[in-house]
Order: sequence, then C-alpha cells, then structure tokens
Amino acid sequence: MTDVPAVPDEARMPPDDQVKMWMLVFYAAGDVSRQDPQKYWSDLGKKFYDGTKSLMKPNDDVKKLAASLIADAKTDDEKLAKLFEFCRTKIKSTSDDASGLTAEERAKAKDNKNPSDTLKRGMGSSADIDLLFASLATAAGFDARIVLAPDRGDLFFDKGMPNAYFIDPQNIAINVGGTWKFYNPGFNYIPFGMLRWQEEGEQALITDPKQPVWIETPMSAPDKSQILRRAKLKLLDDGTLEGDITVQYSGHFAIERKEDIDEESDTAREDSLKAELKDQMSAAEITNIKIQNVTDYVNPLIYTYHVRFPAYAQRTGKRLFLQPAFFQHGVEPVFATAGRKYPIYFHYPWSEDDRVEIELPAGYALDNADAPAPFGSAPISEYKPRLAVTPDGKTLLYTRSFFFGGGGNVLFPVESYPQLKAYFDQLHKQDSHSIALKQGAATASN
Repeated sequence: MTDVPAVPDEARMPPDDQVKMWMLVFYAAGDVSRQDPQKYWSDLGKKFYDGTKSLMKPNDDVKKLAASLIADAKTDDEKLAKLFEFCRTKIKSTSDDASGLTAEERAKAKDNKNPSDTLKRGMGSSADIDLLFASLATAAGFDARIVLAPDRGDLFFDKGMPNAYFIDPQNIAINVGGTWKFYNPGFNYIPFGMLRWQEEGEQALITDPKQPVWIETPMSAPDKSQILRRAKLKLLDDGTLEGDITVQYSGHFAIERKEDIDEESDTAREDSLKAELKDQMSAAEITNIKIQNVTDYVNPLIYTYHVRFPAYAQRTGKRLFLQPAFFQHGVEPVFATAGRKYPIYFHYPWSEDDRVEIELPAGYALDNADAPAPFGSAPISEYKPRLAVTPDGKTLLYTRSFFFGGGGNVLFPVESYPQLKAYFDQLHKQDSHSIALKQGAATASN
C-alpha cells in the first residue's frame, strides 16, 4: 500500500481501529461473501450455547451455597447482589496481578473445569468467576446465559461483518422478571449492575439453543461515574491559597484509576498524583497525600492532600482577583483546534460535583462580583455554578455541578464539532471566571 494518509491525533476521537486502515485475514469454508449475517450470528449463538451450557451447570455444593447466600434476600436484585458479592470477594482472580496471589501461586494454579472447581479452590480466572456467578444464579432459579459482545474501545461493531473475531464472551446475562440484566463479577472494581464502559451501550448476543437474541446493554447514566471534589481553603492577603482537598472517584472513573494504580507502591501512587496535579497547577505545593480504597471493590477511590498555592490570586492595589473554580484552574480547553476530521467520541457519560470554601483575608469582601452563568443542552448536558458568601462575610462558597452524556449520547458526527467546541469553550470560559475582592468593601452575596 502506498500514500496511506496519516491519522491526526484529535481530542476525544474514536478508537484507532475505527479510523485507521486495517485488514482481517481468516480462513473459512465456502463463499463467505454470500453469507447471511443474520443466519451467521444466530448459528453462532446456538453453537456457543450448546458448547458452553455445561460450564455453568451447578452441582450440589454450588446449589447449597446459593441457597445459603440468598436465604435472607427479599428481591431478585438482592439475591443477585449477594451472589455477585460472594464471587467478587471470596474468589481470588488469577487474571489479576493485584488479587493477593503471588506470581508463583498464579503460575501453579490449575485450570478449573467447572464452577465447582472454582468454588473448591477459591480462585480462578476472570472467566471462571463469571461462570461461577452464572452457576450460582442458575441454582437460585434464574435463567443465566453467557453473552457474546464487542468491545467499543477497539472498534465500533457492525453486525453486517459476520465474523466471530469481532465479539467475545464478555459477561453474564440474567433474566430478571422478563428483562435481561448484565453482570461481570470477574472483572475487578466493576460495581454491581454496571459493565466495563467498553461493553456498555453495545449490541450483545445472548446465546440460546433455539433463538439467540441481540440486546443492547444499558449505558450507565452520568451520575454513576462521578468526580466529587471538596476544597476547604484559606486565602491570604498576598494571594496565597492554602488548605485541604478531597477528591472522590466513582463508577468508570474509579475502575480505570484503580486498575492503573492497584499494583503500585504507596510512594509510586503518591508520586503519580503529585505529577498529575503539578501538570495542571505547576506553582502548587502538594503535601500530606493519602489515597484510600485502591483495591476496594465497592467504595469510591478517594484522594486527600494539602495544597499551598502561592500567588493563586493576583493582587492589584486594594483588590485581589480570584478564580473561584479552584479545581479547574490551569485546565486547558477540551477542544483546541478549529477544524476536525473524525467524529467526537466520549467513552462514557459522567458528572462532576464541586464545592469550594475559601476563607477570605481579614478586611476583604466581594467587590460587586457576578457569578459565572449556568447553561445546558438538555438532556445531554447541564452546567450549574453558584457563588455566595456566608452571612458573616468571611467565607466564599462556590459550587459547581456538571454532567455530560445524558441519554447515552457519547458519539457525535464530525459535522457537530463546531457546536460541541463552542459548548466546551463556553464551559472553559465560565470555569475561568474571575471575581474581585476589595479591601474594605462592603459584604455582598449572590
């Protein structure tokens, strides 16, 4: 091949295999070009079901365990949550380096032939753990199936390309009251009721002996993947800002960050966080870093630290000019280029919730400060900032809520780039909004 065009690196672009040229070479009997995609996928779903149904069959030990685990559960969701929790916390994953197993223990681990082997040994691959969950659910009276699904982190799936290369056994589907729900206890840190972002909002093939069906997996709403940030700060009259910070990640944010750092030492984790913060706020001094829940399967990932930021506020005469949106200080615009070649792709919906408290220097108050303006594009996104002072006039209160991707809107055609860029440019402008504090000014609030 010659004259293959380069692929420019653009912010929030689709996966490489979606924008780059590639070729799939495979062997097959007959004329594949005439293969009916619908029949191909149906046959594959039937064949896979027949070949794997024995892998989920519960024996007496599994049945006994399932009965004990769900004994106190009142609803189907409670039953499945208890089974999920057992598989997540009581079975060590040989697929995960941070499972607590040594490299030698993982190397010596025997292959599990069925869920009872996984249960007896207390360990197994991520697939083994998924199968044990399916077996326990079956023993509890649920209809459980292996799901064949694509990975939208690699390529956007097209059912018109009939080849098993594009889908894998990714998770377990359970029929709950006539509705298929999806679970993946074998993959670390995924909360009950969620999947990896790469598997959400995708067409998934539920295997069946007679009629496999395509079901779209639900995409988690913005509030499921949240960054919650809290700052309690004190501003000095020379512009220095100092105080304590807490940042909490949940959902897909937590999954990704935990996977990135769960094998690092405490020192390496702290160094990584410090480097990340210095990239954004180079003048800030970061100390007393604590990182919680790194290998916790349920609770959010939490960072706490102390910050001292010289000259955060600029002093001019009797005034200090201050950016209330502390967590957005130094953040670059999402989209910097005027033009665009490829669609815009956000991996998953998310939300942000900030609260910043700033104790003002003695004798200073808001100088007729206006608050940054809210705006939105319902139901996809909404931005709501608020600025106020406490009744005694001593503390500035800034809150900011933002979400994006409502309704599962994460992929946008290149034609919508001007509108998207304008939207995020407006977000950046409002986040960069500065207010004036004046020495000796009357106390005001908004």
